[in-house]
Formats: sequence, structure tokens, C-alpha cells
Amino acid sequence: SHFNYPKKATAQNISERVSIIFYVDKEGNVGNIRTRGPSPILENEAIRIISLLPKLQPGLQNGSPVKVPYSIPINFKL
Repeated sequence: SHFNYPKKATAQNISERVSIIFYVDKEGNVGNIRTRGPSPILENEAIRIISLLPKLQPGLQNGSPVKVPYSIPINFKL
């Protein structure tokens, strides 16, 4: 419901895949968001979407919360 295909990308007919790498820290907060994609317009939208994620459950190692990296591809298609 929060996703908005960028109007500039629609006008330029950009449909690409953006890879997103981020961390979920010990408290469950999303941070250190990095992207890799062909278009800065779509990368900025991907960062916006990931930054809107609610607080998540942190990973556990030996019963203690730990910082966990995640990698998610987002396919932008018109």
C-alpha cells in the first residue's frame, strides 16, 4: 500500500531490478540500507520502501539478539 512507482521512471519507461541490502539490528530496527541498480530513481524508491518497514524481530544466536544482514531484490515492472 506504500509503494508508488516513480512518475519520472514511468515517463522514461524504466523497468529494472534493484538489489537492496540492509541490516536488522539487535533491537529490530532496519538500517544501513544500500542499493544496487541501473536507475537512481528506482533505487531511491526502494530505499523509501525499506525504510518504512516496521520494527522486526531480531535474529538470535545462542539465545542472544544479533545484527543480521538481509538482501532482497525488487523488480520494478511497468
